[in-house]
Amino acid sequence: MTKNQKSHNIGITSNSVRFLLLSVALISLIIKTDFYDPFNSAKFLLLLILSSWILSHLINSYKVSHISMKSFEFKIVFIVLLFISSLLFSTFSSNNVFWGLIGETQRRNGLLAYTALSIIFLYTVRAINLSNVNGIYKTGILTGVIISSYGILQISGRDFVAWDNPHNSMISTLGNPNFASAFLAVVALIGIYGLFLKTLSRAFKILAFYLIATALFAILESGSRQGLFVIFFSTTFYLALYCYFKSKKVGTFITIIFIVIGLLVICGMLQKGPLTSLVYKQSVSVRGYYWRAGIEMFKSSPLTGVGIDRYGDYFKQFREASYALKYGFDITSNNAHNTFIQFFATAGFLTGVSYLVLIFTTIYSGIYLLKHCPTESRGVILGLFASWLGFQAQSLVSIDNIAISIWGWLLGGSILGLRAKHSSHISLKDNSVISNRASKKVEINLLQPVVFLLVLIPILFFSTSFYKAENNLYKLKGIANPATPENKEAVLFYAKQIIENSFSDPYYKYRSAIYLYDMGFTGESIKTVMDLTKKNSSNLDFLRGKLFIEEIKNNNLGIIAIREQISQLDPWNAENYLQLLKLYLANNELDKAKFIKDKILSFAPETEIAQSAKEMMD
Repeated sequence: MTKNQKSHNIGITSNSVRFLLLSVALISLIIKTDFYDPFNSAKFLLLLILSSWILSHLINSYKVSHISMKSFEFKIVFIVLLFISSLLFSTFSSNNVFWGLIGETQRRNGLLAYTALSIIFLYTVRAINLSNVNGIYKTGILTGVIISSYGILQISGRDFVAWDNPHNSMISTLGNPNFASAFLAVVALIGIYGLFLKTLSRAFKILAFYLIATALFAILESGSRQGLFVIFFSTTFYLALYCYFKSKKVGTFITIIFIVIGLLVICGMLQKGPLTSLVYKQSVSVRGYYWRAGIEMFKSSPLTGVGIDRYGDYFKQFREASYALKYGFDITSNNAHNTFIQFFATAGFLTGVSYLVLIFTTIYSGIYLLKHCPTESRGVILGLFASWLGFQAQSLVSIDNIAISIWGWLLGGSILGLRAKHSSHISLKDNSVISNRASKKVEINLLQPVVFLLVLIPILFFSTSFYKAENNLYKLKGIANPATPENKEAVLFYAKQIIENSFSDPYYKYRSAIYLYDMGFTGESIKTVMDLTKKNSSNLDFLRGKLFIEEIKNNNLGIIAIREQISQLDPWNAENYLQLLKLYLANNELDKAKFIKDKILSFAPETEIAQSAKEMMD
């Protein structure tokens, strides 16, 4: 070792690297069938718990080896801290801090999740080197084999879980065919590139062949084409660079072909060109509406965004009138289906820019490594880089999902970690722990468990309460049936457990209120809905619940007030305007009724609703 290499004592052992990779695999694999959301919430809780252990080791490594302010790694840490700080600022600027912390129902992309992913990312930067990077390939292949095999089981109709699933049966452990398709594409890429590594054993290459075959079959059967798009984009990039390093002319030629085909694919997605019939899908074109709504959200609140993972609360306010006319007045979306736009729209300028800086730094670092690394290391780096680019390709058209995004952060962290070591003139294979520092050994051993306990205790407190809410709503869903009045007391018990739980998702409380009403507990239901609307005045679901209550009371003034509020949050809902028109006519408020009629005719003149509005005013 050189003098510089010896100074790179960061206190990371092979066991801690194995734990990091095992954590990533387990988070992708875990499901909890006794949860109301058996996929995202289970992964979210496990992510928080495992990242607390990783955080303790990360802090310990910084204690052992300080980062120079001039180093490349310091720049990465600074960008990540800016990203987390801006998310924190946006969270506490939101009108619902709880949702900012845990994220949207059945998404869980809040501050806590992104903080945990950032911890895994920073630890990967420190831990991964060319001596242990094969672990990423092996973990990706093994995880992919399990998830693709489960997908095949679902396709064959032999799933061991009876999911309440409105989608294609191939949801694997991700709960949605699109997510499953994107995930299988990313791990299939890891398997494809692993085949070219001399350092990967024959057994793992056999598993990689199996993974590639089963993943491609499952992706095709899922009906989701985004997995194929990810594989095409990444493998073409890999092939172009691989050929470029062999022959610049051949590489340049393939790159030109790649660009031409890529442009044709994009045109096809937009219903233009010869590839339209192959690549166009209705779900692709609808994303344009989601993206434009997200951009408008950012324009309305550029500093903080509309609130972390609060896209769904504001989509109808910022959607275009043509979306409502084309897809339905009540159809909505709770995500921009583009990770970059989502960050800008919901968390503001600093979050969006810091994330973009991180992305472009990773791209630059990948190119830098490929240019300067030893020839024998180029294959493993190119595989990581191409797999990471595949992940980024799906993030342009998809929702951030914990099971997929954790791989993006792992792959990106490994690229930046290798670059950081190269910039510090440290062997890309070196991450050693100097055993002769006996004077520090006790201090190091004490620091890690102390930090772990300090972080774990509040996380376990939160996780226990969150777990109970998920489990109680799952039980409540199964027994809340008016046809079984003998379950009334049990329904009341579980509903109260959820409503009185400070760490219950507000939407779970709302669902509990609906179940209470169905079982005859009208007073308890009304009180819960009214409390929720006071705290979440911009949530259309809660407002519709309050509207239902006012309609039961036959309170026309109250109904009008709520429908007017809905019209502000959902300005292109002609059905709501039609009901408001009826109410104004019943109250003999003719000027307001005429205004509403003109409003309907201004954006929905060819609809049956417009015809009804005309007839009412005649």
